[in-house]
Amino acid sequence: MQEERQRQSHPLANAPPTVQPAPYAPLTNWSPLATIAAAAAILAISLLTAYAGVGVYDWLVGLGTARAYLAGEFERLVAIRTAVHQTAIDVTIIVLTFMAAGFFGSRPLDTLALRPPQAGVGAYWTSLLTVCAAAALWFGVLLSVYPQEVIRDVAPYRELMARELNWLMPPIYCLLAPVAEELLFRGFLFSALMKSRAGFYGAAIITSAFWAGLHFERSPLGIVQLFAFGMLLSWLLVKTGSLRIPILCHVLFNVGLSIIVIAWQLL
Repeated sequence: MQEERQRQSHPLANAPPTVQPAPYAPLTNWSPLATIAAAAAILAISLLTAYAGVGVYDWLVGLGTARAYLAGEFERLVAIRTAVHQTAIDVTIIVLTFMAAGFFGSRPLDTLALRPPQAGVGAYWTSLLTVCAAAALWFGVLLSVYPQEVIRDVAPYRELMARELNWLMPPIYCLLAPVAEELLFRGFLFSALMKSRAGFYGAAIITSAFWAGLHFERSPLGIVQLFAFGMLLSWLLVKTGSLRIPILCHVLFNVGLSIIVIAWQLL
């Protein structure tokens, strides 16, 4: 009884319990519909920028002239043209997404959830192991059941690597593209949808479907794979509270695929 009275008399005995903040909180002043419209506009502008960029490139190098069709010259110019096109898209998305994330009094780093994860370095390792395990399971099943579909999806990247100046594409595919896509979809778009009535599941489904649908050149199974990967990255974002985690996982996933394609090319 005396111990109970001493405990109750302690100044912190009746203090409310400490509530730990959720790892992820959508800190944006954008409305869901405005964000969807802005994301579509960013994609449209990035395509226009890419077309303008390759137009200028074609004019500078004289791609339509007879000189461009000399032995080996055309392949080299087309390889550079492809790199210019994709770089223009990715850089435009990154710049415009950062700009849009600061509208309506929002802070870009908070809107895009670019702060470090609350759990520290351990969050990176746990997330990477999760993605590696999921990828190994997924591709293990696919290769045993639908091997031709996997080969079909990888074939375009193998063709890119077979071109002259093939070293131009891996940095774009492994770094610029993942950063641009994560900032736009799971950074900018996800935050506004997450705070709406759609909640986590609605935001994850919409952003993953939007992202996967843009890769229309893939097989149906490949699009399903991208959708599932998008759902996993959305879960990691909410679980860790930092977009740095999905960006890193996306980068390393693409690096892994590039290594496989390069190794296949050397066989």
